[in-house]
Amino acid sequence: MKLIENELFLKFTKLENYPNLLHFYTKRPFSLVFPLDKTKEKSLKELTSNLNYDIKKYILARQEHTNKVIKITKDNLNEEILGIDGLITNLKNVALLTTTADCQAILLYDPSKQVIGNIHSGWKGTLSKIIVNAINIMVNDYGCNPQDIIACICPSILKCCFEVDEDVVNDFKNNFNNIDGFITKGQIIDHKQKYYIDTVGLNQKLLLELGLSKDNIITSDICTKCHYDTYHSYRARSLAKVDGRNIACILLKE
Repeated sequence: MKLIENELFLKFTKLENYPNLLHFYTKRPFSLVFPLDKTKEKSLKELTSNLNYDIKKYILARQEHTNKVIKITKDNLNEEILGIDGLITNLKNVALLTTTADCQAILLYDPSKQVIGNIHSGWKGTLSKIIVNAINIMVNDYGCNPQDIIACICPSILKCCFEVDEDVVNDFKNNFNNIDGFITKGQIIDHKQKYYIDTVGLNQKLLLELGLSKDNIITSDICTKCHYDTYHSYRARSLAKVDGRNIACILLKE
């Protein structure tokens, strides 16, 4: 069993094996968007009270579908984080948050160096290889060995529902090598050929190329659009009649 679930959260069994680590991925109806003001922080604290751990500090960046990743240090701990889609830190009791509604939240953890990351990788972030920038920071700035890093990909839109036009397919083919197996031709709609892309598979491919062990790359295999009744989904918002955001969190305990 690779997932642990209750009515509030989803967790990854592999990460739960580390007692000094806290993580979760929220379910509907809870939702959170930038900025993280006092009211939202209070609501988040009420939600996380179910974890039996008092989180002292939350970091939520204004995500803009970039490939920018920063380190959270004592110097920028209290600054507003703008235009950033990836967070890395080795600070204790600092919760790194990302929000998603079909995009991938990728939780990173190196149990050897005690470094964590939380990466927001939508199709644009995947296209611009944000996960490569994140792993490179862990390796170059924190001395992490890729073989030690665990990467958990939270629920997101999967290939079955990620329908795109040919221009998006061409962008991916220009940025990646040997990805025909990640693309499937769909129907012709309004005289336009549609395609389906496995962006989760592409991030898995990048992580393997970066040197992560296959056993340390875990996916939830849950499609947010298919399961819009449980998770917020941007593409299914008209069906769900709500436009919310799921929260992914990871933290090193004191």
